[in-house]
Amino acid sequence: MTDYDRLVDHYVAMWNKADAGNRKRLIAALWSEDCIHTNKRAEWHGHAAMLERVTGSYEKSIRDGGHRFEAMGNTEGYRNVVRLNWHMRPAGGGKIVAQGFELLVLADDGRIKADYQFIDPTPNP
Repeated sequence: MTDYDRLVDHYVAMWNKADAGNRKRLIAALWSEDCIHTNKRAEWHGHAAMLERVTGSYEKSIRDGGHRFEAMGNTEGYRNVVRLNWHMRPAGGGKIVAQGFELLVLADDGRIKADYQFIDPTPNP
C-alpha cells in the first residue's frame, strides 16, 4: 500500500464516520488549515467549513440514506497530486447510486490543500 492509498483510505473513511469527533480529527489530520473543497455547486474553505460539508453529506447519504462511500481502488499519485474514483451504494451492498472523481492537491506537509470533485453519471439508474 502506498502513502497515496493510505491517504485515500482515510479520506473515504472520513465521509463515512458516524462520530462527529472522529470526523473533526480526521479533517484536521487530512486537510491543511487553508484548504478548499469544491464542486460545480459550491466551495468550502477551511476546517470549519469542511466539518459542515462532511457532516451534511454524512447525515444525508450515510445516516439517513443508509449508504456507504467506497474508493474504487484506482488511486494514482504523482508528486503532490492524487486522483481517485469513488462510489456510493447501500451499506448492505447493492447497486451503485452515485459515483465520482476527486483530484486532490497536497500541501508541502502532505495534507490536502485542494479537492476538486466531479460527480459522474450513475451507471445503473
